[in-house]
Amino acid sequence: MNADHEHRQDTFITNGVEELREPRIIEGHEELTTHYDGSICVHEGAEFTLAAGAGHSGSLTFRPGSAGYILGKHSGSLHVAPTATVEVAGDQSGSVHIDSGGFLKVEKGGKLAGSLHVAGQVENRGVRGGSVHLAGGEIRDLDTGTVKEPVVKNGMSYYRW
Repeated sequence: MNADHEHRQDTFITNGVEELREPRIIEGHEELTTHYDGSICVHEGAEFTLAAGAGHSGSLTFRPGSAGYILGKHSGSLHVAPTATVEVAGDQSGSVHIDSGGFLKVEKGGKLAGSLHVAGQVENRGVRGGSVHLAGGEIRDLDTGTVKEPVVKNGMSYYRW
């Protein structure tokens, strides 16, 4: 446990058996080149890269002063704390929360699919789609940046990627 925050254990259920696992903690410079299931917390001053072709299923948290690069596919919630920066050139699917002072950049070819809660800043040069809640933050769709609109069928809205 870090002095300024706690890490909750992940619960995995296999064949009806529940197992608790500690989250993966990043304290230096680390690149994930395979697939990983479970929570990841990137601490202050650390840098985490999800490599092209790699995958991560689970929550991904960037603490203040950390940096991240999503080049592969992340499926799960993404939290960007104040003074943290994250670049998405791959695929981010899941809810995204950007705190005041946090910065998320979606590169050309990158995808942001899921609900957004924005108190910080988002620069989009890729594609994004999902509900948006602005909490004093700003979303800028630049250059090639597009916003995917939902498909409405039988009164239900969904996104077709």
